[in-house]
Amino acid sequence: MTTQRSRFLLASMALAVALTTGACAAGDSMTSSEDSGGVAEPAADAPAAATDGGGDDAGQTDDRAMDRSGLAGEGVEPRTPAVIATGTVSLEADDVGDARFDVQKIVDRAGGSVVEQETTTDDDGELDTARIVLRVPSERFAETLDALERVGSLQSSTTGTDDVTTEVIDVDARIRAQEKSVRRIEALLARATTLREIIAIEADLSQRQADLDSLKSRQQWLEDQTARSTITVHLERTDDEEEEETADGFLGGLRAGWDRFVDGGAAALTVIGFVLPWAIALAVILVPALLWLRASRRRRTPLTTAGPQ
Repeated sequence: MTTQRSRFLLASMALAVALTTGACAAGDSMTSSEDSGGVAEPAADAPAAATDGGGDDAGQTDDRAMDRSGLAGEGVEPRTPAVIATGTVSLEADDVGDARFDVQKIVDRAGGSVVEQETTTDDDGELDTARIVLRVPSERFAETLDALERVGSLQSSTTGTDDVTTEVIDVDARIRAQEKSVRRIEALLARATTLREIIAIEADLSQRQADLDSLKSRQQWLEDQTARSTITVHLERTDDEEEEETADGFLGGLRAGWDRFVDGGAAALTVIGFVLPWAIALAVILVPALLWLRASRRRRTPLTTAGPQ
């Protein structure tokens, strides 16, 4: 009996140990499973938190990186040179009005336009000088300049060019990068959920849009300057005194003598015209006075002669 009772106790103890070991194993397995699930869940939520909480700063960092990559990668494409050409022509002409009309015809043939014009006149109302600013297509710049130089007596002609190819490429690349940046900020604004985020993103968007508008204005100016060249024309009437100095020989002397004669006659007529009103006024006063004096002498003369008799 004692032996059987001992065996039963040993068997019971073994069974208890086995059950305890199984329970511990199951508890460890459940604990491991719970821990594993708790860690994985925040990992899955991490991207969302990064998008909502730190989206603004992250977006700005990405924008700067994209700006640099856009300038580095997009600005290296080959293109035709962009050149701003300008010219200035100074001319003398006998008739400034006719010369100005000839300039207008040349500009019309070239497909250009007059953008500025300034004229001066002399005391007689005749055109004395003219300053005309022209815009012509760049491909017809040299042809137009050559035609303008033949309108009158050429005094001077200058040209200048400014290669802006690098600046055009740089501005184009910056515009593309800025447009992408604006679109990304607009996407962030659409996903913003708090007032603080909306205010911060809108301020950044406004600044980026202003920068984009400034770049586009610069791009338009460069396109206009490279597509159409500027030519400034100065017209001046030929000086008559210089023509007189160049005249010589019989005809020159005859012309000079005739001019002096005309000038002398004009001066004499001027003097006569100045004196004539005064002469008429004096005649109105003196003529009656002389007639009265003569009549008075005639009346006194008979009385004087009759006295001695």
